[in-house]
This record gives sequence, C-alpha cells and structure tokens, in this order.
Amino acid sequence: MKRSVFVSLLLTIIVGVTGGADAGSPEWRYGGRILWVSAGSTSSEFGATGSHLDLGSGPGLEFDATVMFSDVIGVELSVGVSGHRLDLVGGDWDGIDGGWVGLVPLTALAQYHVQVYGPWDPYFGLGITWVGGFSSLSNEFEDAGVEDLDLKGSVGVAAQVGVNYQMNNRWYANLDLRYLGASLEATVRTDDRDLPTVKLDINPWVFAVGFGYKF
Repeated sequence: MKRSVFVSLLLTIIVGVTGGADAGSPEWRYGGRILWVSAGSTSSEFGATGSHLDLGSGPGLEFDATVMFSDVIGVELSVGVSGHRLDLVGGDWDGIDGGWVGLVPLTALAQYHVQVYGPWDPYFGLGITWVGGFSSLSNEFEDAGVEDLDLKGSVGVAAQVGVNYQMNNRWYANLDLRYLGASLEATVRTDDRDLPTVKLDINPWVFAVGFGYKF
C-alpha cells in the first residue's frame, strides 16, 4: 500500500475519534521512549543461492505526541527508529554477516484511557502503522558481489496496551507494549542483476519505557 493510503487512514482515525470526543480544549502530551523491537524474521530463499536473509531483534528510540480530547479519548502519533543485525543463513552465503537494517515505524493509534484512582493511567489503543526500512551492508556482504539491499515497507494494523504513572502535575513515566502488523519486501541487488524479491514478515512486538510531559 502507498503512503497516501496510510495518510488517508490516519486522518480517518483522527476525524472519527475527535467527532465523538467531549468539547473543550485538548491536552497535549509529548514523550520519548527507549525501545526493544522483537522483529526476528527469516525470509524465503532468494535467487538460486539457497540462502535466506535473517533479521534479528534490536534496540531503538521513539518520539510520541498524544492529543487528549477528553479524559478517556486520545490519539497518539509516533515515529521511531531501531537497529537490527542482518545475517545470511544456508546455501552459498551461509554465515555471512549482512550488516544491519534500520526499521522506521510511523504509527497512529486511537486510545481509550481507563479512569482509575490515584496516579495510574492505563490505556489501550488500536490503529495503523507504516514500517519502512533502510540498510547498511557489511564489507563481507559487498565482497560477495552485493551492491545494495532495497527494502520496501508496508502498512498494517497496530495494537497497543500501556500505562502512565503521573509523577507530578506535568511529568509522567510510561510503559508501553504494541504489536505492528507489517512486513518488508527485500531485493538483493548484485553486480549484474537483481535477485527475486523476498518477504520478511517482521510483525514486530515493541516493548517501550519512557517519560512524557503534559501541556
């Protein structure tokens, strides 16, 4: 799906949520998170090499902005980046260090916050995500005749559950878990041709901890 579709779906979520929210000035929340992205995935064989791309899990960072239209209804928009080791397994290129891959998820989530007593603010959300990727190839992979690894992102469903802990009137701590139903299409470009495109079903689980500030 193209990025224009992602934008259209994002606007649909925002309009739908804001249409049912209470009247009044919205509250803005800005935060940052440290991530662990569980994105381990192995592709099918590419070309006639008998080899597979193997992507590992890795750490990352994320910036998020949430607008609360009422005490319980909000929309979170976030952008993150994470780094992942890439290896080649099986076939002619077995054991080759492929370098690393960066994942860039853009996510929009409609949230419902459960009202409880005290400083705790549990919530859950549902929305959409677009996960793109870029790569940095190792010298070993390039010496095998590879010029580039082209990664194409996709749009998918996103689900979230988390909790905020209010430390004072402005600052809060955050724990968050989300599932991003997205994949990557990878094309290995060699010196003389492009090998057939393979799919990496990353569908990552994202574990996050961070802090935020209310305006």
